[in-house]
Amino acid sequence: MKDLQEILKEIMKVGKKSPGEWKTISAPTRDNTGSDLLLFHPISGPVFQVRAYEKNPYQLQGIGTRLSQSVDTDFLKLLDKRKHQGNLGLLDLNYKILEQTIRDGGKIDKIFLNALLGKKNEGIDFLNLGNSYHRPQDPLPIITEQQKKLDKEYKRIVRKDGKNSMYG
Repeated sequence: MKDLQEILKEIMKVGKKSPGEWKTISAPTRDNTGSDLLLFHPISGPVFQVRAYEKNPYQLQGIGTRLSQSVDTDFLKLLDKRKHQGNLGLLDLNYKILEQTIRDGGKIDKIFLNALLGKKNEGIDFLNLGNSYHRPQDPLPIITEQQKKLDKEYKRIVRKDGKNSMYG
């Protein structure tokens, strides 16, 4: 179990080793306090689950875990029946480098474009993972022990922050 920033950094690290073809499924949490995100690579296999909520309009709070090293083929067949809905990418911001780049005359639109094209790191690191699917009504099923632990810890964090619904 890792906090949101740690698990996203791990996903980016693994994603750079196995680029492209990643798939994601997003759904609301069971208690409707936030969102569940299942990220996996159908060939190289790691499966991650991230659960997060908006603590306020500017801060995302959450946790995540690696569920498995491989993906079940029946699961992939089920997913292939779903309609592709979009792409998922992750941004990692290094404010110190970004601030220095801007001080040195860099323009934010050029810095962002360089990040999207995978060029040099100027404070923004972008990883395009792949296809994203959304389950607007149904929460993700809890199947594994890791998911049960994630669910229990998420509920503890939400209760600690006094949240009882999505922000807004």
